[in-house]
Order: sequence, then structure tokens, then C-alpha cells
Amino acid sequence: MILPSFATEVKNELARLTYEDSCCRTAELAALLRMGATITFGMHHTFGLNFTTENAAVARKVLQLLKSEGGSIRTEITVSRSRRLKKNNSYSVRVMPAPPVATLLEHLGFPDIGLLRTSCCRAAYLRGAFLGGGSVNRPEASYHLELVTGSYGLGNLLYTLMKRMEFPVGFTDRKDSYIVYLKECDAIIDFLAMLQ
Repeated sequence: MILPSFATEVKNELARLTYEDSCCRTAELAALLRMGATITFGMHHTFGLNFTTENAAVARKVLQLLKSEGGSIRTEITVSRSRRLKKNNSYSVRVMPAPPVATLLEHLGFPDIGLLRTSCCRAAYLRGAFLGGGSVNRPEASYHLELVTGSYGLGNLLYTLMKRMEFPVGFTDRKDSYIVYLKECDAIIDFLAMLQ
């Protein structure tokens, strides 16, 4: 039996938490989708979404948030088994292309600046970013937390947001990814506590 990684355990715990305020749920969903979704196109100039993750709890969270925010949108979830040993399953949450998806995207505030006005929504946005593209090492190992995105603009937004919140954050690139990271133990503990 393969034990889940520390990052998976943290994500599973965070994915179970919910926000009372709809503005915070919107901010969390917006960050999740920015980190792990692609926009698809349908007939008659309609949009859809496809969100993929290796974490079942995160896929359920995205589905739950889409249902609470998206109203009449149609979703489906598929599971793909990895053919390689010790690789996780892949979970895809698909939002079918339809006119209400454009309204959902507008509601989610793409771009996201309008979602980040309050401190509770900034924390919710960072929780979504962590669930969608974050990792953290077990405390016994070297301390390291990172948020990985394929978008320089999103990486820079996360870096700026965490810097304003006075985290000792770093920003770098690796191949086709941009990484926002924390290396100090206390900062990582404070960051994870803020997400709860």
C-alpha cells in the first residue's frame, strides 16, 4: 500500500474546509481554476472548462464549488488510471460548453484583481492556489512550500499578494513553470494556518 505524501494529506484536509461567505468561495474557485483549468470552446461561441488534478479531494472541491457558483452549468467527472507504477490517478472535472459558462467566468473575475479586496478573500484565493498547484515537504525534511503555475502573470500575482501579506516569499522559473516559494519553517506554518 502506498502512503499519501505530506502534501496530499494537507490538501485533503484543506479541501474539506468550506467558507461561509460566497465571496471567499468565489475567490477560492477562481484560483483553483487559474492554477489547473483550461478553457474549451463549443459550438455557437460557447465556453467550457476542463480542470485536472491527481487529488480526488481537490476534484470533489472543484465540483462542489462549481455547483455552488455556477448554477445551471453541466459538469462531469472522469477518472483515468495511470499506466505507470506508483503514479496517481488523474481526475478531470469537465464543464460542458454552454452560454452560462461565460457568465461564470465573468463572475469569477478573470482577471482576479477584484476578488482580492478583503483579507479573507486573499486567504481563500491562496488556498485555491495551493490546492490547484501547491506542494509542501513534511516538516521533518527540509522546509519548502511552493505554488507552481505555467503563467508568469499568475505567478507574479501570487508573489505580490504573499509579499504584501509579509511572507518571506521567493519567485523563480523552472523550464516552463513559474514557482512562488517559502523556505522558512515559521513562514510555512503561518501560511498553512492562514489557509484554514
